[in-house]
Amino acid sequence: MNTYRSLHARHYDLIYAGKPYADEAAFVDGLLGRPRGTLLDLACGTGRHAVELTRRGWTVTGVDYGADLLERARANAEAAGVDLRLHEQDMRTLDLGDERFAAVTCLFDSIGYPQSDEGVVAALSGAREHLAPGGVLVVEFLHAPAMLRGYEPVKVRTWELPGGGELLRVSRTHLDLERSVMHVAYDLLELGGDGTYERASEEQANRYFTVSEMRGLLREAGLAERDFVAAYARDPAITADTWHVLALATTA
Repeated sequence: MNTYRSLHARHYDLIYAGKPYADEAAFVDGLLGRPRGTLLDLACGTGRHAVELTRRGWTVTGVDYGADLLERARANAEAAGVDLRLHEQDMRTLDLGDERFAAVTCLFDSIGYPQSDEGVVAALSGAREHLAPGGVLVVEFLHAPAMLRGYEPVKVRTWELPGGGELLRVSRTHLDLERSVMHVAYDLLELGGDGTYERASEEQANRYFTVSEMRGLLREAGLAERDFVAAYARDPAITADTWHVLALATTA
């Protein structure tokens, strides 16, 4: 399972500062198409989607595998003045007791973190078990055709740090074509404004899927497919250039 640690967790919100969390939360809210109630956000990360969904009227519980990310999520919720319940758990072995939710989300391609069919089905099955009758699951996943056509083997990015200095991140990506898994090795260098520096390295792996593969995994987890749409797009049609897909499912 992936998680972000050290420098990556510390600067996660800086790295993804341009991600339109509020717009994405509004899109998901529209797809759910139901009275707002309780919502479980799996792999909630630093809680940015969870905060925005709370602002839209949902009562949100967040789960994540990474303690460092949950620490940032608590700080983000406090800063936003919203109430989030947060749990450190592996979504493959999800257990929130008897709690059931009107909706479950797993966004930002996090469903690919378990990598294997067995791990993904375990995560989807846990989501199904925590859905109330008539509840809706929304899962975002990396779309295989776009990944195979457009992934970048090496990417270098820099960000200015709020207190001065710079963050440098080098990403090296290769694809395991047999297992449909993207492997990324990250090197991060935090250059302080005072001339000090800190360096960290970590590796991430994420599964990518065709729509038919995800359809089969949902079915194996006991979920009934409702729809597949291009993520956060005006046109819901999915093409070979669609990088992110949202799957909607209900309890079978």
